[in-house]
Amino acid sequence: MEENRERKSFYNIITDNFLTVFCAAFLLAFLIGYLVKPEAEFSEMENRYLAGQPEFSVKGLLDGSFMESFEIYTGDQLLFRDELIRLKSVVERMELKKENNGIIRGRDGQLFEKAFSYHRNLSRNEDIVRSFLEGQEREIYVGLIPNSFEIQRDRLPKGTPAISEKKAIDGFCEELSGVSGVHTINLYAPLYEHRDEKLYYYTDHHWTTDGAYLGYRTICEAMGRDSQLVDISLLQRNSFPGFYGTYYSKYKGVGIAPDELVYYDIPIKSYVNRGNGESYPGLYDLDKLDTYDKYAMFMYGNPGTGVIETGREGEKGTLILFKDSYSNCLIPFLSYNYSRVITVDLRYFGGSVSELLSENEEADVLLLYNFMQFSEESNFYKLLK
Repeated sequence: MEENRERKSFYNIITDNFLTVFCAAFLLAFLIGYLVKPEAEFSEMENRYLAGQPEFSVKGLLDGSFMESFEIYTGDQLLFRDELIRLKSVVERMELKKENNGIIRGRDGQLFEKAFSYHRNLSRNEDIVRSFLEGQEREIYVGLIPNSFEIQRDRLPKGTPAISEKKAIDGFCEELSGVSGVHTINLYAPLYEHRDEKLYYYTDHHWTTDGAYLGYRTICEAMGRDSQLVDISLLQRNSFPGFYGTYYSKYKGVGIAPDELVYYDIPIKSYVNRGNGESYPGLYDLDKLDTYDKYAMFMYGNPGTGVIETGREGEKGTLILFKDSYSNCLIPFLSYNYSRVITVDLRYFGGSVSELLSENEEADVLLLYNFMQFSEESNFYKLLK
C-alpha cells in the first residue's frame, strides 16, 4: 500500500511538472550533445566558418567579451542547427512571411537583400575615396554597380520599401564631377535597360556573368577601350547547375531553385595570385565547382593582389583595378583589352597603394565596386597609404 502511494506520488510530481521536467531533459540532452558532438568548422548551408570555443580569461570574463564569444559559439555549434534553421523557415513560410534573416523572397523565388536604410559607413567612405581621388594627378575611372533590388524593383513583393541606390550613386558622381581627372561610369542605365534579362543570380548577391559582360562593354566604352571588345557569342559558354549563393545561405528557405553558374573559356598567358603566391595558366579554379561556394572559382577567390599577363597580341597597356568580388566574373573579359591587369582587393591588401601607382605611372586606373560593398567597406583608408 505504502509502495503504491509512493509510486502515485512520483507520478503526480512528473505529470504536474511535465513542462519543467521536459525542459530539464531537453537542456540535459543538449548539454550532453555539446560534450560529445565534434566541433563543426564550416557550415555548408550558411556558407561561412563557424565560431570555435573561445579561450577563457579573467579579463574577458570581467569585460563581458568572453560571454559574448561563448554565446556566439553555442549558437554556431547548436545540435541539429541546420534542421532547426529549415524548420524556422518552413514555419515562417506557412505564416506567409516573405522575409527571413534580412532576405526578401520576390517573384519566381528570386531573393533580394533588404535595404531600408543606407549603411552608416557610406558618408565616411565617400569622403575617403574623394580625398584619394583629389590627391591623384592621373586619369581615374569610377564605377558603382547597383544591386538587384534597385534594377529589378518590379520583382520585389508589392509595397516593399527600399533605399534608392540610383539617387545615392548619382549624388556621389555629381560630387566627383568637379575633381580633375576623375571620370564616372554610368552602370545603372545599361542594367536598367536590360532589367528583364538574367542580370543577377536569384540566390546570390552578385550579378551573373552575362550581367557582368554588359558592365564590361559599358566600362570599355567609357574608358576608350572599345576597339577590341570581345564578342561573347564567339566564346565557349559553360554552365554549371546547382549554385546556391549568399542570399540563399541567409534565407535558408524551402522551395528555392538553384542558379546556374556561367563562365566562358578565356585563355590567358598566366595569372599570379598574390594571396597564395601561386601562378596559374587560367583564371578559373574549377575545383570550386564541387564545393558550396562555387562563385569562388572566378579568379581563385579574392587575393589582396593579382597579376594577369594576358598575352594578347596588339593589346598594350596595364589596368589597375580596385575591386570587390563583383568584378571577379568581369575581369576575364577585361583581359582582352590590356596586356596586363593588376587587381587590388583592399580587404586583403597589405601593400602601399601609392607605391603601386608610382610603379605603374602609365596604367589606367579603375575603381569598381558594388554599391552595397562600397557602402559597407571598412578598408578604404588603405587608399591613402
